Amino acid sequence: MPELFKVGNLTCGPNSKARGFLKVANAEIEMPITLVSGSPGKTVVITGGTHGGEYPGIETAIRLAQEIGPQDVKGNLAIVHPVNTTSFLARTQYYVPADGKNLNRMFPGRALGTLSERIAYTISTELFSQADFYMDLHGGDIHEALIPFVLYPAFAAPDVARVSREAASKVGVRFVVGSYSSNGSIGSAAVAGVPGMLVEIGQCGLWSEEEVSAYARGVRSVLRHLGMLGGMCEDLGPVEYVERMNVLVAEHEGCWYPRVKPGDSIESGQEFGQIRDYFGKVLGKVCAPSSGIVLYVARSLAILPGDPIGAIG
Repeated sequence: MPELFKVGNLTCGPNSKARGFLKVANAEIEMPITLVSGSPGKTVVITGGTHGGEYPGIETAIRLAQEIGPQDVKGNLAIVHPVNTTSFLARTQYYVPADGKNLNRMFPGRALGTLSERIAYTISTELFSQADFYMDLHGGDIHEALIPFVLYPAFAAPDVARVSREAASKVGVRFVVGSYSSNGSIGSAAVAGVPGMLVEIGQCGLWSEEEVSAYARGVRSVLRHLGMLGGMCEDLGPVEYVERMNVLVAEHEGCWYPRVKPGDSIESGQEFGQIRDYFGKVLGKVCAPSSGIVLYVARSLAILPGDPIGAIG
């Protein structure tokens, strides 16, 4: 008898679909989840809303969970939509309101840690533990302007990095960027041997039908590449591989004035922006540590020490 696809207390029999909630370990928080089980094949996990203010990825996950049925799928598909429900409902940027932590820096989490760590632990133990591939759907948060790009775990074991990179090239965005972080969603999954990618489409806490349509098309393209959906992968456009990205961090509290925009080419030493006090006095100039392409820029006027203010690929 074929095995049931089980995540938490939710089970999905062969050639069926189940909707419900995944309870966060040792917490009163639940995550909406859809399971789809078709003919035998790989297990793919998709999460949207690791950051609650990144709406294109959340809406894409919701749409895919509605649209994909067991007749479409070879294998098992789990979609969480969204992960970070408290941040989503509070309409906050990437911090979890209960503990003020960035969920995408808390993986693999702890069963008895803060809420962010418990959410990460639940995703790790319930989903990464049975995944063959993982996609985390993001987008420019409430304060972030960006050009679409995909991160893959370049630091991982060679086979994991190769599978991740190849799949990332099928999303249909121009820039495929190597990531070297192991405490985020895809990095932690890669450490556990699960290839994957983190997609960034959309910006400034907004979403549109055009963005969601392009996002869903890209995710379906990856699922076809993995053999989960039928049909051939479409050619969704040229790809440029970027070795890594340098994240720039604020050193002062005050007001942020960027001098660049997403997609700009920038030279090492070129001014990226300024932080000024409330009287307009320049507290510090931020200069590019390397040449490359501007992937994202903070667009909030307010800035705090330690806040990311942009990234160069």
